[in-house]
Amino acid sequence: MKLLSIDSAGTTAAVAVSEGQSLLAEGFADAGLTHSQMLLPLVDETLKKAGLSLGEIGCFAITNGPGSFTGLRIGASLVKGMALGRPCIPVPTLMALAFNEERSGRVAISILDARCKQVYMGAYSFSQEGAISLIPDGAYSLEEAKEKILSLSGEKILLGDGAYLLADLADGKQITMSDKNHILGRSIAAAARFLQPLSPEKLVPAYFRLSQAEREYQMRKNKGE
Repeated sequence: MKLLSIDSAGTTAAVAVSEGQSLLAEGFADAGLTHSQMLLPLVDETLKKAGLSLGEIGCFAITNGPGSFTGLRIGASLVKGMALGRPCIPVPTLMALAFNEERSGRVAISILDARCKQVYMGAYSFSQEGAISLIPDGAYSLEEAKEKILSLSGEKILLGDGAYLLADLADGKQITMSDKNHILGRSIAAAARFLQPLSPEKLVPAYFRLSQAEREYQMRKNKGE
């Protein structure tokens, strides 16, 4: 079955077309454009590289959070519109990112900048059965994140656009910094092989925390009580 994999969770966008473990085509965009501008053209371009039409895709995979609220909504809406009843696989953003380091032999610690002195973080090791979660995906303060990273044994590698916030932990031996800090379409496809598909209408982004507007509303509401 041919799989179309899409990432729109961050500032970049990635697309891949694969069949089984074979990568047929891949696309990546980091042009400073919004996902509403670059995502669909990137999908079209990648399908053309693979020599396929959208109708030949049997399943869709999409990073479903955490990440940019707007980016997640755009990606989910696009996949629902394209799938038309075909199965979809929601791939946790941090797991997809960790698959960049699937073959490094280290514990992959995915870190995204969540602002407000927080990071979205998850840690994974890998086996023939897929990714094994060592730190649950979640929003952590910088202090909490450091404690959890230091509690893990073995060699570790930090990756993602928030890794720089914890760069002081890197010693070049037990903890190193990765240069693979953006999700690739092939990594989404690799993660999707171990996850269960669902129907398009059940595809829901995982935001992990309230949006800024919702937090500000809650603060105003609490002050008024």
